[in-house]
Amino acid sequence: MIKFGQIIIVFFLVILKLNAQTHFFGEEIKQLLLQEIQSKVGENAEILLPKSIQDYSFPQRDIELSFDFGEQNLLGNVLIGIEFRHNGNLIKRIQVPVRIKIYRKVLVANRSILRGETLTNENCSLETREITSNIDPNGLTDENGFGKIAKHNLVRGTIITNNLIQDMPAVRRGDKVRLIILYGSIQITTTGVALNDANAGEPVRVRRDGSNNLLTGMASSDGCIVIAK
Repeated sequence: MIKFGQIIIVFFLVILKLNAQTHFFGEEIKQLLLQEIQSKVGENAEILLPKSIQDYSFPQRDIELSFDFGEQNLLGNVLIGIEFRHNGNLIKRIQVPVRIKIYRKVLVANRSILRGETLTNENCSLETREITSNIDPNGLTDENGFGKIAKHNLVRGTIITNNLIQDMPAVRRGDKVRLIILYGSIQITTTGVALNDANAGEPVRVRRDGSNNLLTGMASSDGCIVIAK
């Protein structure tokens, strides 16, 4: 028979072995992951985690738990790494699928919009939409997009981002424009027709009224063309 003292020793060895382990419960991991994602995307996002994450146990003590989001955009369906480290060394890594839904009020084309067309409340509207992973949230536009023009043809339903629009040019092709021609200290004012679109500070070619002369000047914010001789 095993002596009573031997039983006590075995009992304490089992206790010491259990105390040397580190345990992570799946629900605890889920809550930590949820908090970490919310800190990155905000509490207004809808975050769908797996129904359950299994428990993990390690024989070592002081196991550290961390999350690896990589360089991915945290929108739509993403994979997030869960890492367990001991003394800085990776001992286990798993990946869990997560769906992150972010909704924003954005400008949406409600019909086909042609390149160069001005955005108005007749061809686009503000709508609350889910932002997908192929859209940069920092590039979204809202009511500030009204009055700008389309850089490309836009199909109906397109979420309009800043890279798809540009400011209304100071001068548009075919505009009747005022020409300010500078000869040193002498200034001559006349009129002409712009031959290309131009933003303020950009070059524009014009045909001077009453002649076939083609001149090149710089567009100003008030729509005038300044030509220095």
